Amino acid sequence: MSLIKVLLKQFNPVKGVEANEKLIKQSLEEDFDIVIFPEMFYSGYLIRDNLNLVDLDGKFVRDIQRKLGDRMLIFGAPYRDKFLYNTAVVVTEGSLEIYKKRHLPNFGPFEEMRYFRRGERPLTVNYRGFKVGIEICYDLFFDDSVEKGSDIIINISASPFTSYPFFEKVFPARAIGSQSYLIYVNNAGLQRNQVFWGGSRVLDSDGREILVLKKYEEDSGSVKIDSAVLEMSRRKRRVLSEVLDDAAK
Repeated sequence: MSLIKVLLKQFNPVKGVEANEKLIKQSLEEDFDIVIFPEMFYSGYLIRDNLNLVDLDGKFVRDIQRKLGDRMLIFGAPYRDKFLYNTAVVVTEGSLEIYKKRHLPNFGPFEEMRYFRRGERPLTVNYRGFKVGIEICYDLFFDDSVEKGSDIIINISASPFTSYPFFEKVFPARAIGSQSYLIYVNNAGLQRNQVFWGGSRVLDSDGREILVLKKYEEDSGSVKIDSAVLEMSRRKRRVLSEVLDDAAK
């Protein structure tokens, strides 16, 4: 049996990069195995052309790695290699990985395709006996965003209140359909002319909510993820076995 403690940080990144870096560093003093911040938390989501890119070789990331120990930290940030991407930065003491958002909304208040290039592949991180799939916001609605058989799906998000009804319906379906824990960490509060609804949460592999944070305001909370719950769920219902069999054909 494996047991890990996950800490959700539902904060509003409106005070600027320096303040956001400080909040991330302060979280390292807390008790967790994995700590998660929302989509584009490093810079803020509605920044348009005022992009503050994360420097993966810079002092900020090096300091995090030095202090993490055997823990993991995930935060959203704009990142450029050849192209510009909306990413989830996954930091551990010994590694640094980037997930590039694959499904970019370009409707309503969203204009991500104006700025970002689509990612091309899922990211799975093996951590303490769990296969952790990383995705970002709109990826939640597409089953190709994480590898089949992931034990935990972590979705970092910048979802405004207009998207709330759709996310609420998809959460339990996604957890049950993938037979995995689903961890969702959203922005909260006002950025420019958009109100982000918060509501970060954790669902187990039977679609039950085991942690729900406040709506529309900053909040944080933690929960323990238990591999025994996954094993029991997968014995009761054979959904994952059929999904993996179909994928192998």
